Amino acid sequence: MHEIEASAPQAITLPAWGWLAATLALALFWAVMMEAGAVSAALGQTGPFLHELFHDARHLVGVPCH
Repeated sequence: MHEIEASAPQAITLPAWGWLAATLALALFWAVMMEAGAVSAALGQTGPFLHELFHDARHLVGVPCH
């Protein structure tokens, strides 16, 4: 019979750009799905535009927001 040697599990590593991409994706997800005006109000004149953009994006993907 053949014996199967057990090997130690290998650690999965993610490069720094992968962490950055994941963080930016989560931030964008939060902004579109959860942001209710606090962040967009802090942006000054572009705030209302971004708020409406994110609001419409929620409707586009079917997330109830009101």
